[in-house]
Amino acid sequence: MNFAADIEGVFSKAEIESFLKDEQQFYIKYAEENWLDRYFKIKAMSQKTQVPSITSVISDTPGGSNPNNSKTEQFALKSIQAREWLDTIFDAMESLAPAEQKLIELKYMKKRNDGSRYSDEVIYPQLFIGKTRYYELKKEALEMLGRKLYGLFSERGCS
Repeated sequence: MNFAADIEGVFSKAEIESFLKDEQQFYIKYAEENWLDRYFKIKAMSQKTQVPSITSVISDTPGGSNPNNSKTEQFALKSIQAREWLDTIFDAMESLAPAEQKLIELKYMKKRNDGSRYSDEVIYPQLFIGKTRYYELKKEALEMLGRKLYGLFSERGCS
């Protein structure tokens, strides 16, 4: 307890709130920019079934440092990596509350017929909550998702 009292003497309440707000913004931005904004592109990559042109190349020289010189292998690996990426984000979403999961799905993982995302004004009535609670929930959900995803990759050393 002495440590907490010492810290309270070093930082003002406003400074502590500022640090926490900055941290929250970091995780929200991380979730949106590194994961949710890339969702549709990665999902499309994971679903591609066409095979690239297959061309055999015979050479006396090694193909360099890349052991996967085959276009077919590279294509298959990208598809597998995309599926693993999707599994990671879905696993992280399972740690969210059901209302937070639904909000993330509606806002970031579904598109309208014209290809754009649904607006907040369309989503919060579907969740049966008011506008103020919607924005609070959205912030909480994005922060928790960002923390979970960032934690997964910082533990592995892959961030």
